[in-house]
Amino acid sequence: MEKNTFHQRFEQGVTSVLAILISILVLTALWGLIVEVYHLVLRGAFDHLDHQTFQKVFGTILTLLIALEFSHSIIHPNMRNGGIIKTQTIVLIAILAISRQYIVFEFQSDSARVLAALAASLLALGIVYRLIRENQG
Repeated sequence: MEKNTFHQRFEQGVTSVLAILISILVLTALWGLIVEVYHLVLRGAFDHLDHQTFQKVFGTILTLLIALEFSHSIIHPNMRNGGIIKTQTIVLIAILAISRQYIVFEFQSDSARVLAALAASLLALGIVYRLIRENQG
């Protein structure tokens, strides 16, 4: 019992440090987004037809949302059904991250291969997510 208690305290300590570090990163990214939007909108530099600017801002917003979801999955590990919920959450975060890649994707000479790899990854994660959901119920 003594080792289990020590290990649990160790995990809680590591989780706390990770949560603090992710919070610092989220706050830093949020500040950067606020400054970016300020420069774009309030100074009249925002051209809503410029897709690169839109991709950059929207990509940053999605990155923040992914980081927040990741932080939430670390801070609240004691959900019901333990490992199943944690794995399901991580798979959903990975799906969000790949979806973000689609939004900020820049077409280049190897675009078809990259898009095929992203699509295959997304399909595989979708299958894993469905299998987890079926095993849960």
